[in-house]
Amino acid sequence: MRIEDINTFWTDKADYSDAERLFYEGIAVSRSGSNEYVRPVPTAVKTTKKSKKRKAMAENQQQQQQQPQKSLLYLNPLTLEASFFLDTLECVSRQSQAQLDPHLAHLLERIVVGIENYLDKKPTYIVPKETQQEQVAANDQAATATVAGGSVNFVPPNEFAKIKRTFNCTACTHRIVGTTIAKAVAHLAEQHPNPNPNPNPNTINGQRPAQTKQEKKLAEVEARSKNTLQLPKKAKALVSADITCMFKDKYQVADKLKVMPEYDDIERDLCKLIAPSFANQPVRIYKFGSRITGIGSCSSDLDVFVDIGNKFHKFEHRASKETISKLRVLRGLFCASNEWRVINVIEQARVPIIKTCHLPSGIECDICLNSLGFCNTNLLKYLFEAQPLVQYMCIYVKTWLERCRLTEQISTYSMALMVIYFLQLKQLLPAIALLQLDESVSAKQRVGPWVANFTQKSLNDLKIKQIEVTVSLIKENMRDLFKFYATFNYERFVVCPYFGQQNIQISNYEKSMPKRYLDYASQNPETVLQLRKPMVVQDPIQLNHNVTKAVTKNGLQTFVDYCAQTTALLADS
Repeated sequence: MRIEDINTFWTDKADYSDAERLFYEGIAVSRSGSNEYVRPVPTAVKTTKKSKKRKAMAENQQQQQQQPQKSLLYLNPLTLEASFFLDTLECVSRQSQAQLDPHLAHLLERIVVGIENYLDKKPTYIVPKETQQEQVAANDQAATATVAGGSVNFVPPNEFAKIKRTFNCTACTHRIVGTTIAKAVAHLAEQHPNPNPNPNPNTINGQRPAQTKQEKKLAEVEARSKNTLQLPKKAKALVSADITCMFKDKYQVADKLKVMPEYDDIERDLCKLIAPSFANQPVRIYKFGSRITGIGSCSSDLDVFVDIGNKFHKFEHRASKETISKLRVLRGLFCASNEWRVINVIEQARVPIIKTCHLPSGIECDICLNSLGFCNTNLLKYLFEAQPLVQYMCIYVKTWLERCRLTEQISTYSMALMVIYFLQLKQLLPAIALLQLDESVSAKQRVGPWVANFTQKSLNDLKIKQIEVTVSLIKENMRDLFKFYATFNYERFVVCPYFGQQNIQISNYEKSMPKRYLDYASQNPETVLQLRKPMVVQDPIQLNHNVTKAVTKNGLQTFVDYCAQTTALLADS
């Protein structure tokens, strides 16, 4: 495809209207330093519908210019933008070999119609005043013209020349592709060429019919999947920076957040608030989450499980009406209290929560009525203490996720499980199934069908080597981690910390599950592990939970691209 220079788009000045010529020749006069303006002899042009409109605009301009003044005329910027767009489109189609996609041409036609509708309103031109008193009068005149022209602001030519046009590509998630039409056309030709240049018999007048919202969404997703997104600048800065400085701040803060006196105040105030409303039922408070495990930050929430009526061992795949009613009672108590402020209530989630803030300490809390989060925290705490390398790596990937803006689909807990699985394959951590297998039947604590506790043996007893954490060791393992998940086959295999084995196939996975899972799945078919998702990371305690079920195909592709780019940066550093 041949792209013409941008200057060639404005060669046919004989076709311009008087209004546009006045504007450009006015700029030439201002640059020469002369305020005298000599109007050129109009050039004969072919009479068309557009030229008639432009002639009418020029006549309107002449009437205003009959006043005794020698100043430059102001031009409505939107009028100039309309002419720029129409003339550019004509020049591109006439002077370039580029072929527009029929669907794109259909969208451009709609834009042209909108511009012509605006031009039919006959936009008004105004004239500036050079003296202070005349400027006040000009402001009044500009206000009147703004109302007549449809609330449009006017700027002088020298100011308008500073305005930069930017072209965004919707298929590339509104990425800016340039400031000239030449760069925009080149981007379309290189990144989004017309897949079918021949006329389609299904099109209408050579144009595709209007797409539905679902078709447009699918087309955008497909286009994004073909383009590799660049790692965000903040993530690049994290990967390229000295890892020692990062851990000096992050690790110390995370370690201090594990135990704080404010947590005792929160627990006491919660019991004081809740207990009177449930006088006949015992109330216990369990704290869990990233703050308690040792990978939290100052902005992290404190997760709290409120056990009302000894419901610790009760499992609900979806919250029951009884649980929702208790949650609503808690919401009323928080709203009536002066020590708590309700931020949000999420009842429709798999685990309903109340997001609230403890005003005396300023710590935000997520209140829930599900005990499995507390059980997961105990597992992470044990692994972090047994093999400190896990904690360092989880702090790093948590910061990396935040800077890559991936936390909406991949949670910190999900990424922690992926770190654990990676180290299990390197024989640095035990499989969770092995830890639960050593527990006697009588000692096993269950939450519904799931075993919630495990044997907390030392790594020496498990014949696993505990390695000393160094900066070089962390960087080496982080590079291997990102490389592993950049090349992982998510369509065929499961990320499974429960078994901790490599190449666990999705097709045969359910056959290898323990009896408690199979019995529960047979009785509740709608609660089986969601294996038909782009990404499958199994919770090692609640075995029917895919913690990455919210990850979309596009989200997974973005994650894989970011992992590959991070691997390359770590290899170079």
